[in-house]
Amino acid sequence: MAPIILVCSQDAELYLLLAHVLRGEGFETRLAANDDDVVDACASAELSAVVLDCAGWPSDVAPLFALLKDSGLPVGALVSEDTRAQHLQLIKAGLDEGITRPLSPSKLLAFLHGISPRSEASTLPNFAAAADIVFGPQAVVVSGKIITLAPMEVKILRFLLERQGQISTREQLIEAVWPDPHTVESRTVDVHIGRLRKAFAGLRNLRIRTVYGAGYVLDYHDH
Repeated sequence: MAPIILVCSQDAELYLLLAHVLRGEGFETRLAANDDDVVDACASAELSAVVLDCAGWPSDVAPLFALLKDSGLPVGALVSEDTRAQHLQLIKAGLDEGITRPLSPSKLLAFLHGISPRSEASTLPNFAAAADIVFGPQAVVVSGKIITLAPMEVKILRFLLERQGQISTREQLIEAVWPDPHTVESRTVDVHIGRLRKAFAGLRNLRIRTVYGAGYVLDYHDH
């Protein structure tokens, strides 16, 4: 069976070029144009590697990359001058290969041919069943689902998670999360908590409870 390479890109012409080049080298390709496509592809196919085109990707690539790495997939990123900040971020997170655009097919093929086949014994659990919460600047991954949040809400969630099972008062949240706590009202915290609850409404393993007269408690179960 030919190794399957997932190409994550918004550039249809680039994908067609890569599909042609890779087919000639014995690879199959799949296209993913957004985060949901990536999750679906990884849940339904036994992939060998991922090529992530950072240019024009519609969301924060950091949590997506973290989830791909957690699933055990080698990731090569297509980068350019415009995506230098993302490239550095991905290198710090363990990027396997950075491939500069305009694309050098030879470097891409060297990366793909250097990948060791994933044995059945070492295959990690289903991508979509990943349980840990992975944080990015403007998104989090919970149980394989990528959820876009405002940066302040990411900070609130992180604080609540660190204190899961404990009551966090509005005052504690304001002091911990806002850079200028003296200008923040309790009502502002309630608004952000409401947005977090709406974002996580479809998840059964994460819940933010109100303890009346006291504050909020995060309940999270990883399975």
